Amino acid sequence: MTLDPSIAIAICLLLATGLALELRIPSAIVEVLAGVVLVMLLPDISEVGWLEFLSHLGMLALMFVAGFELELDKLRRTWSACLTIGGASFLAPMAGVFVFAILGLGLGVSGSLLVAVALSTTSLALVYHALKEHADLADPQSQIMLAAASVVDVLSMVSLALLLGDVGWGTAALGLAVVLSAVSLPRIGSRLFRRYHGAVAEAELRFLLVVLVAIGFMGESVRGMHPAIIAFTIGIAMSGVVYETTAVKHKLEGLVFGFFAPLFFIHAGTQVQLSTIDATHLGHAAILLTLAVGLKYIATRAAARWVTGQNGHRIGVLFNYRMTFGIIGAEFGLQSGVISQGLFDVLMLVILASAALPGLLLRRKAGTA
Repeated sequence: MTLDPSIAIAICLLLATGLALELRIPSAIVEVLAGVVLVMLLPDISEVGWLEFLSHLGMLALMFVAGFELELDKLRRTWSACLTIGGASFLAPMAGVFVFAILGLGLGVSGSLLVAVALSTTSLALVYHALKEHADLADPQSQIMLAAASVVDVLSMVSLALLLGDVGWGTAALGLAVVLSAVSLPRIGSRLFRRYHGAVAEAELRFLLVVLVAIGFMGESVRGMHPAIIAFTIGIAMSGVVYETTAVKHKLEGLVFGFFAPLFFIHAGTQVQLSTIDATHLGHAAILLTLAVGLKYIATRAAARWVTGQNGHRIGVLFNYRMTFGIIGAEFGLQSGVISQGLFDVLMLVILASAALPGLLLRRKAGTA
């Protein structure tokens, strides 16, 4: 008797949550691995249409929520320190990985840039979660960490926008539509939130979900800008409105991180083909992991120490959290033919390993302290 793919996905959603909590590691790592196992046991899993649709919505929802965490006031107050730390954290691994991708992997400029950007990102959500668990978020150094991680996010988004976009008249029209949306949606949302606050119909949550669907429609209908960039931009614009109603923010985050995001990570895992990985791929993965993690740690630690005058070890470790932006870049590269299936699998291995490494290092230090 063959297990129905939809039931298998539902079981994985539940098991991944339990495993992540028991092992105390980011649930996204377990969810990607669950996708890898699923496609091995059920090769037809990729034909489940609703998984692809909801995973795409999950990607947009993740970027939308990530935009909420970018607080412009914090960036204005500490812009010099944030730009120094964030810029060093992004550019150093990008340069090292780019050179290896050209000389060691034999990729072209566009493919090398895509690989370099994918492995130079920092997951603001995971940094925020780690600081919330191990430090006081109101601490000035923690605030600088979050703002600097936001800078890495912005640099990642700008780089991906340049790489993923098909620049032309469609880009200009879509850019204008995004700007108008960023200006008008907060006003519309603020009025709607005030008028229907606390209603059983959850009008505020419905409004945000409609915005997400509209972002997907804009990205698919008008080529020239990846929907992830649109979602991130609109999320930044809507952050002030959402933060005014904490309950709505918590409800949206619960829906995103409890349902949509796990489906995105599971779907990403189903794209991995372990059968294509050989000794050469593992060697490339080891070199890329060493370059990406090592250069980011050294550059981030040095910049943080220079700016704050304190030991930058912790921020150097934390900024090696990679996940969403890296996976988005890798998936686009695979779908557009810029990178091969084998290189996609290598990137996924590096992203997963680098996402697990900070938690292990911080836990080990706490255990020996």
